Amino acid sequence: MSEIPVGRYPGLPALFLDFVRGESALYPDPPTIDAAVVRAGELLGRPSPAALPASAFHHRSASGRPAAEEVASGRAVAVLAGHQIGLFTGPLFTVVKALDSIAFARELSRRGVPAVAVFWALTDDHDLEEIARTAKPGPEGPEKFLLEGADRSNRSPVGTLTIPERIEGIVEAFRSDARGPGASEILDAFANRYRAGRTYRDAFLDTLFDLVGDDPLLVVDPLAPDVSEAARGFFLAAAGRREEVREILRGGAEAVAEAGREPPVPYREDFFPFFVIEGGVRRRVNAAEVDDAARKVERGEARVSADVLTRPVLKSLVLPAALSVLGPSEIAYHSQSLPLFTAFGAAAPVLVPRSLLVLRGPAERRAQQALAVADEDLLTPDAAQGDAPVVAEAERVAEIGRRLEAELSTVAPEVSRLDPTLAGALETARRKATYQLEQLAERIRKAAERKDEVALQRRKRLETMVLPDGAPAERAYPPLVFMLAWGRTVIDKLREAAGRGAGDVAIVDVETAAGAEIEKVRAG
Repeated sequence: MSEIPVGRYPGLPALFLDFVRGESALYPDPPTIDAAVVRAGELLGRPSPAALPASAFHHRSASGRPAAEEVASGRAVAVLAGHQIGLFTGPLFTVVKALDSIAFARELSRRGVPAVAVFWALTDDHDLEEIARTAKPGPEGPEKFLLEGADRSNRSPVGTLTIPERIEGIVEAFRSDARGPGASEILDAFANRYRAGRTYRDAFLDTLFDLVGDDPLLVVDPLAPDVSEAARGFFLAAAGRREEVREILRGGAEAVAEAGREPPVPYREDFFPFFVIEGGVRRRVNAAEVDDAARKVERGEARVSADVLTRPVLKSLVLPAALSVLGPSEIAYHSQSLPLFTAFGAAAPVLVPRSLLVLRGPAERRAQQALAVADEDLLTPDAAQGDAPVVAEAERVAEIGRRLEAELSTVAPEVSRLDPTLAGALETARRKATYQLEQLAERIRKAAERKDEVALQRRKRLETMVLPDGAPAERAYPPLVFMLAWGRTVIDKLREAAGRGAGDVAIVDVETAAGAEIEKVRAG
């Protein structure tokens, strides 16, 4: 199994790269199992007044009920993961997160720390446009699908919404890709789970349990009564200390800016880090209406839903969380949410990045070899140029981009001395401007490359399966895409690769024998 340096994974937040490189003081714990063992020792046996009962957990495996009782009683720690409840379980990395949590729970248990994997399914999210979309490879690039009615106007928690009839057309669009071992049965199983009339919550939970199989996994639904009650108490406590919360949020954003990074959640005076669900509608609580919202919550007229900054704290208020598996953007958000843990008496888990993976089948490997793309360049957008001739116009645009990048880098020290908070904005401007010029140069090269149809088709195949629209495939396609191409063995391969933590990006070959050693591919 080869690796790609993590810095070559497209779109990673600077805060995340600082974190995995150990270069940020914003995160107190190293992303290691050793740190999680220490945190677990602090948590085991510690009473938690808001702890969830065993009945609050969903599970399917034979070990599910005993595991739920161990976590509920405080005799075992939780290894957290979570994500939106997307169509066909959403992007591949959602399932990878679950498998990561299982792998880390096993490792903690092996070290003598009772641990259970717990997945927090975001049933209370209202972003239906994000959840009801999916994609698959097509002959000209990724083909994208969005269920009707799924737009930004939705304000209802998606977990309660039913899947519309048009899902049948999307399922059928995937049928032409059912070429791998057992592909028809795999597609039928997904279709049965995601049939019209079922809720997004039930479809997601059933499919997630199908994919992890007998691996022990508990799932938490934040819309469930026990979690809602804990969220209610958390919100009321925060409402009573709103000025303190405001100062914590201000300080968190300032600390990120002083570190030379742009805060993922810009501080706003009118911002209060919670939503309420009233009449089936989820809406943000503005600072001016905290008292009114609190009265409604106290009277039972509104329910509480945490946001991206308070959700991590809520999880640790109801679970003895020793380790949390997080995506790059989630780790960036935690730079601002971590100060809230101490304020509300919650122990922050050790943060560990989810495994970053590239799945590669035989056809992709052949295309990569024919185009002379090295493994470490597999996620570089312009790497698959093969023998394409140098295009003068593209080189001129690329050179302009390099000069612009150099010029902006030279003014960075002066800008930082003038105002340290502008460093992040300058870095963002540099990245955006150079990215646009790189994309323009790439389009010019592609135009010239159309003269070589064979190279073009190879490149399309490789980019569509590995880097669709410039994003890693694990962020674009659901597990269904890879299972239809290569069969159920894909899940076995993901299970083998899970639990990597803060390592580089793993290239997972579906035909690689189990237990193969990882060969580090070094850049340069």
